[in-house]
Amino acid sequence: MSPSSRLLIVAVSGRALAQSAGRAGYRPVVLDLFADRDTRAASFTSRPIAVPGTLRIDPARLLDAARALAPGSDLVYGSGFEGRPRLIQRLSRGRALYGNTPAALAALRSPARFFPLLQRLGIPHPAVRLTPPARPNGWLMKRPGTAGGTGVLPAGAASAARGDYFQRLEAGDSLSATFLADGLRATVLGFNRQWTAPRPRRPYLYGGAVGGLTLRPRLRREIEEALDALVAETGLVGLNGLDFILKNGQWLVLELNPRPTATFELYDPDYPGGLFQWHLRACRGELPIRAAAPRAARAHAVVHALAETDEGSMRFPRWCRDLPTRGTRFAPGDPVCTVHATASDVAGAMALLRRRLHAFGRALGRRAA
Repeated sequence: MSPSSRLLIVAVSGRALAQSAGRAGYRPVVLDLFADRDTRAASFTSRPIAVPGTLRIDPARLLDAARALAPGSDLVYGSGFEGRPRLIQRLSRGRALYGNTPAALAALRSPARFFPLLQRLGIPHPAVRLTPPARPNGWLMKRPGTAGGTGVLPAGAASAARGDYFQRLEAGDSLSATFLADGLRATVLGFNRQWTAPRPRRPYLYGGAVGGLTLRPRLRREIEEALDALVAETGLVGLNGLDFILKNGQWLVLELNPRPTATFELYDPDYPGGLFQWHLRACRGELPIRAAAPRAARAHAVVHALAETDEGSMRFPRWCRDLPTRGTRFAPGDPVCTVHATASDVAGAMALLRRRLHAFGRALGRRAA
């Protein structure tokens, strides 16, 4: 694919992918939930494809917009499609798909297939069951195919739907690996610490991450070898993420996200031309010889509305991204923007991020989440 090629990006939020694509010279068509100011600036054209009044993708609006705005364009997808392989299959008809196939999505997000695969490969994970535990305390209920923690609840907090599964809640550090895959092996770009931003009915909502963590060499090698085995078994390609818990020096896989994750942006500036370009190249079977040496530590945090408000009451500093369009109204818990910070090390990036979150919240007259 050359920068003159037509390109379609679909995701819950396409801003980071679009900006990375811009570093390689692309001006994509972007279809996501927000069509925010940053996304519009980075795209040839952008259109929101949410079910009105919700934060859910509307398949009919998505397919109609794709046909109208980007017929035959090459396709890259981000978050929001993990549980919708059939929708990706429909969307990719007549297009070159740069990402994991619908069949791979279905396999990797099926607990009945993914966790037995981990077991067979000797990759550790928390206890998992497909039926409700007799005693729900200490268990989570998860909805396959959701993103950003939206489908995670304490077991017993709601009735299980078809396809939901249960995972033992394990204490420890919530980490992830951001990696590229070429269908045969993986290249880890970096390790990240993640945290939640609990909201009513969404206690495990994704809150943000900091990249550039250093793991013990033995642990890093173990995770890299496990990723190589997973890629060889599943044919994973492009940018992906692996979430895991680190507990007393031992790691436990929580889930695999078979698409570009929010954390890829923490490493994008380290790669000339951006990681979007490497996503395309990895999907064609090419990996970098080695991960780039990080030039800085980067962190970001999602700011959620604490009360009903509108965009007009907000002032956004230069270190905010995903800026809402004029007149946007927010319900409590809705994502408003992301705050970003860069420093020479992880501790410095986190300290700067906290200061900026505090300053942003103070400017709004309330504590930012």
